[in-house]
Amino acid sequence: MIRLNKPVKLMEWGEGTNTVNQVWTEIGQGSIRTAKQRDGLTSLEIELKGRLEKKNKSDNAIKVVQQGEGMAARSEHWGEVAMGKLRSFDSATGKTLVNIDIPTAAKIGNSREV
Repeated sequence: MIRLNKPVKLMEWGEGTNTVNQVWTEIGQGSIRTAKQRDGLTSLEIELKGRLEKKNKSDNAIKVVQQGEGMAARSEHWGEVAMGKLRSFDSATGKTLVNIDIPTAAKIGNSREV
């Protein structure tokens, strides 16, 4: 479940990796500003604390992780809550706003606990 009031980290698929040696690297950390669901598509707008440090220009796959979520429920580990595609990002305003489209069903909530 994607928790709106918890911080998020964005991870990108490492350049030159495949399913045998997959590497996900952190490209930013921040919080969710808005989450919209329409016709099975979830769109997230995430405000990053710093700049988006994208290194793999050939792949727009983005993994969204939150602490204590996903397979690491109720722990200090960061767990995957969504996989999507980077739609756009804008850092002209001094803050970096990242827009991500998640094409699969996603459960969104405000509570901190399950």
